[in-house]
Amino acid sequence: MKSHSTVETAKEMLNDWLSKGVVQPGGKLPSERELEELLGIKRMTLRQALLFLEGEEKIFRKDRRGWFVALPCFKYTPTTSTSFKQAAQEQGRLPSWGFLEKERVYTAEAEVLSQLNVKDGDEIYKICGWGALDNHKVFYHETFINAQSAPGFIDKLGDRSFVEVWQEDFGKRSHTQHLAFKPTRLSAGACKGMGGTAGTPSIRVEKYRADEAGQVIQVDIEYWRFESVEFYIDL
Repeated sequence: MKSHSTVETAKEMLNDWLSKGVVQPGGKLPSERELEELLGIKRMTLRQALLFLEGEEKIFRKDRRGWFVALPCFKYTPTTSTSFKQAAQEQGRLPSWGFLEKERVYTAEAEVLSQLNVKDGDEIYKICGWGALDNHKVFYHETFINAQSAPGFIDKLGDRSFVEVWQEDFGKRSHTQHLAFKPTRLSAGACKGMGGTAGTPSIRVEKYRADEAGQVIQVDIEYWRFESVEFYIDL
């Protein structure tokens, strides 16, 4: 009981800091050692309090960089054809993104092969990357595209969005045909790509995008930081 009370007290002290704006959204909290001294609590108690606040979406952590104050949630409507770039700008946010891998592969999970209407051994484009808001990485993605339906896609991509390449180079407008959400932890690839830590709460989004004829042309697997996003689906 005493331990629980100590953790609650540590949470209240940290919450007080956050509510007073001592550290602004996106700003880095003092190191755990400094917080121990400032708050006069032990390391284990502090870590429990920090994990509670992470679960309440008030702070997040980066691998080997420490804890940060959570940014305002990005309002994500995955059913629209709007790109991440456009949606972020419409919400007054500063979007950025980067690609970690652009490669030709000849195998993938059975569901990906089925959706893209290809078989093991056929050429597929696999693109891994990250998206950031206000200079903080908030999601990691693995994208799969049938190379036969979009020859040279990875060579045309550059630093453009997928939506722009489909429209400008292939004359295709896409829409979301399938969505699946799952609470999980950051995958190994997501941790590496986003600078996250193993065990960080996340939301896995599985998304199939289809062209106007209803054929799936792109499969996206995304991992979003738990505290960074709110999903909206209009019915």
